This record gives sequence, structure tokens and C-alpha cells, in this order.
Amino acid sequence: RDRDRDRDRDRDRDRDRGGGGDRREAMDDEEEDPRARGKESMDIEADDAAFVLGRGGATKKKIERACGAMIDLNERDYRIDVVGTKRQRKLAMDYLRYVMQQRVGPVQIDIDVPRDDLTVLTVPDDCVAFVMGRAGQTLRMIEEEWLTLMFFAKMASGGKTGPGERLMIFGELRARRGAELKVMSAVEHKKPGHFVRANEAGQPETLKVGERFKGDVEPAEGEWAIDTIPLSNDDFSYALGAQGSTRRKLAKASGCVLEYVGMLACIAGFKPERRRCRDYLRLLLKQRTGPVHFEPAGRDDVTAVQVPPQSVGFITGSRGETLRQIERVTGTFCFTSSTTPTAESGGRHHETLLIFGHDAQARAHACEEVEERIREHARLQSGGGPRGGP
Repeated sequence: RDRDRDRDRDRDRDRDRGGGGDRREAMDDEEEDPRARGKESMDIEADDAAFVLGRGGATKKKIERACGAMIDLNERDYRIDVVGTKRQRKLAMDYLRYVMQQRVGPVQIDIDVPRDDLTVLTVPDDCVAFVMGRAGQTLRMIEEEWLTLMFFAKMASGGKTGPGERLMIFGELRARRGAELKVMSAVEHKKPGHFVRANEAGQPETLKVGERFKGDVEPAEGEWAIDTIPLSNDDFSYALGAQGSTRRKLAKASGCVLEYVGMLACIAGFKPERRRCRDYLRLLLKQRTGPVHFEPAGRDDVTAVQVPPQSVGFITGSRGETLRQIERVTGTFCFTSSTTPTAESGGRHHETLLIFGHDAQARAHACEEVEERIREHARLQSGGGPRGGP
């Protein structure tokens, strides 16, 4: 009780000073340099402390991921310290207050105030529970994947009224667009036709994007956009992969946002990222129907590795699993490109392994992995045993 009285007295003193319970300690040169880091503190109630922390610290961690600041929760003194740039601290304080509001009732967001960290998506009433998932697990998974803070809220002013709940998505632009497309994908699965407009033949044609509120704009007009590619049923299954593994592989290798909303492949990012992703998706789909020949000349996102004909099967593995493992570890997209017979290959077709990716270090890592497997196969063929063996 004495500690509670001391804390209340300190809080009253802060308010008398005009701090409103928040305290700020500026670090050197913060006013001159927006990248400089500073510290702000906020006193909270005991019940809020547990709510902000979340199970195993999950809520605090997701706020940190969304705003980029470091948050320290002092459960003994019921105080939160936020360290980061001026922008990061402001976002952290906003997000903390939104989370604490959820404990006592619906959150209200004033969308008349421009925010460049917020995207609002209207979710049909009959899809809200599906988007949330059991105990909110589906929404939490999307937050974790895209490093966002997401919750349903009321709009304090402005915006269209009507059916549906407003889902608030906080974070950086790429994260918000990725999370938005992921939710749109879930809604389209539950309610086909809500976000995808079909043509007269009934084929998916365009993506229906809702109203963008003040501040929610893309940089460099014409550079950032969302491209769409219609997929057939067979192409969709092939491009998705087991539990979405192929989609994630293409997105990571290209450095682009890739989500499937209905039968539309939605590709979001800057122009070079979208071009890479479109190319990778088309090359992938060609593999479904037969061998693919590709000339890498003139591209800066591909590394070619010559694979001895006798080692191709060893490199790819059963049902391609060895090559898939290399892709997962390195964040690349790999496949073999057929070429013409050569004297060195004894008149047989030799294959070139193409390693695609926007990150040169990732491609170099994949190249090392492949070359090591080629050497290991040569040791096995010569009777030397596997690497690390006797």
C-alpha cells in the first residue's frame, strides 16, 4: 500500500508539471537529428501492466515490432519506458494506449487525423469471426508474419458508415499491405467475390481495394503498386505449395509482397520487386508442364551453377526435397534449366542450376550449398564416404 501511495504521489506530481503521467528524457542532439534515440516513460495501472505484457510478453513484443522502439515494462513500479527515435516513441505511445483501451471497451480511432502508419480494411460482419480465429489466433498469426498491430475499432469521425467492421492495421507500408492482402485472402475464401471482381466469363479479373484514408498513401506515385495475375485451379495449387511454402519462397526471393486473394496472385511492391516476382511466378508455373530453358544473360538477380549430369539427381533429391531445403535455408528460388548436349557431358543434356534472388549474399550462400553437395556426391562416387565420415 505504501508503494501504491508513493506511485500515486509521483503520478500526481507529474501531472502538476503538465506531463500527464508521461515523462521524456531527450538524448544528445535529438532535436537536430530525427534518427537520434531518446526515452519516454508512462505510468500505468496494475491491470494495464498485465494486459500490455500479454502471455509470455507476446503483446509487448508485437508493439515493439510494429513501431520499432524498445519497450521496457517495470511491473514493480507500473511504469513503461520507451526507447527509440522520436517517431518510434510516438508510435509506441499510441499503440500502448490503443492496447490499454481494448481492456475496458472498444477502441476509437480518429481517421480525420492523417496517419502514415495506418490502413483501414472493412471486413464483412459474417467474416469477422473467421478473420479473428479461435481466441484471436488467426489475427495474431498475421500480426506476427507481417510485424503489424491489428485490431477491430470504431472510427471516431469521418469515413463511410455501413455494414462491416473496421480492421485497423498499424505498421510500415509493406507490412500493412501484406497484412491487408492476407486478410482479404481469408475473407475471399469465406465469401467468394467480395474482394475479387470476375469478368463476363467468370474468370478472376481485378482486385477490389477499399477506400484509403488520410495519410495512407504509397510513395513515389507509379513506383509502388499492386499487380495481379489470374490463376487457374491447377496453377493456384502449384503456386501455393504445401501450407503456402511455395508462395512464401517466391515472396522472399523476389523481395516482394505476394498473396493469393481468391484466384488472383496479388504482387505488391516497388516496380523492380514486382517485375522479379512476376518473372519468378511465371517461371515456376512453366515447370508444372515440362522442362524450362532460361537464359540469365543481362539479369542481376540470378546466379548460374553448372551441375555435372551425374549429380543432378543428388542435388535435387527425392521429389526435389533437397533443392527445396536449400531454398528454405537461403531464401532463394532455384530450378534447373535444360541446355543442349555438349562434348563434356558425353553428348547428354547437361543442366544449369539457376539460383534466383534479390539478395546477392543469399544467392552466394545457395551457390556454396550446391557446390558442397556436388563435392559430396563426387566423394561418394569415389568411395570416399560422406563428409565427416571415416
